[in-house]
Amino acid sequence: MAFLLTQLKDLYIGIRGFHTDRKLVVFESDDWGSIRMPSKAVLDELKSLGDTPGKDPFLSYDCLESESDLLALYEVLGSVTDSKGHTPIFTLNFAMANPDFDAIDYQRGRYAYEPFYETYRKYYGENRILELLKDGYQKKLILPQLHCREHMNVGRWMHDLARGKKDTRMAFDHRMIGVGTSFHENNEFGYMDAFNTDFSSDETLSEILRDAIGLFRDTFGFDSATFVASCHVWNEHLERTLHENGISYIQSAPWQNKPIGTNGSYRLKRTLRYTGQTNKTGQRYSVRNCYFEPAYDRNTESWVESCLKEIAKAFRYGKPAIVSTHRLNYIASIDPENRKNNLLGLKALLDAIVERYPDVEFVSSAEVFAMMAEEKR
Repeated sequence: MAFLLTQLKDLYIGIRGFHTDRKLVVFESDDWGSIRMPSKAVLDELKSLGDTPGKDPFLSYDCLESESDLLALYEVLGSVTDSKGHTPIFTLNFAMANPDFDAIDYQRGRYAYEPFYETYRKYYGENRILELLKDGYQKKLILPQLHCREHMNVGRWMHDLARGKKDTRMAFDHRMIGVGTSFHENNEFGYMDAFNTDFSSDETLSEILRDAIGLFRDTFGFDSATFVASCHVWNEHLERTLHENGISYIQSAPWQNKPIGTNGSYRLKRTLRYTGQTNKTGQRYSVRNCYFEPAYDRNTESWVESCLKEIAKAFRYGKPAIVSTHRLNYIASIDPENRKNNLLGLKALLDAIVERYPDVEFVSSAEVFAMMAEEKR
């Protein structure tokens, strides 16, 4: 039954919406700018305290990006070109801020955040990371886009801090959002679902989103054309806020997680999405239909082959191949082998794509949405 449902879902997503004869490959990468595990030393300390960070690859390998992480990624992206001489371009979806742990007073309900480039300074001292991001954008190796303000549900996190929840206090004391034991049925994403309504009103979440949009513009010098909600949790009220602020395109997984809980009730409803679908405000969705996430299980070769099969399926349906590949795959601070092995895998994937599809085109998320808009005219 599960196999049949998967086949029906793939057929539904493949047949409906936007189609093209062009062989388009898009790479979408979430979580840039956000904190996760601060260091290998913190990881080891949490284990000694009885926590279980090793069960979650994001806690095991993911950390704030460094200069060397970006340069290593750029080197691989710059080594391959498509049929038009273009390099692959990663759409990097950014959390624009992180909790300012020094300024937060959770006993008095006082929350504070800092722009992600200030977090760079706290982690690495004087650095060129923001400069490297802007340089990568100019060279069309990356396209920064908007993910969230902070990759965190502020309302639930502050509530749990104030009531003394053990794992949340442990995370705070280690300058983290959540630890291994933070994940449970009423906190499915370990506080990472920024736009869940269980402890925040629609109006509060819209204010947070407007802050994020302004921070993006001030940081990068242009407006984000697209948006992807953290953990794919968002509702129609948030879509209206995006629309009012000029964002007409929404990156999505095949499932949107619609939050329907309020006043501490954690409830999500799954809604199927497909590429080219429009909502009530005329915004368009794109759906990720391919996955390259080798940090999940450290089996890089298997991920290359499975991603190539998914790309082939996307092309058979006449769809862009939209590849999900999170930041954690390209980070070396906690485990250098993580970045090394996964970049080798990425290189193998890119080489195989251009070999199998001589007419392939590497494009950004924004370019695919522009093609959808042109098709509608």
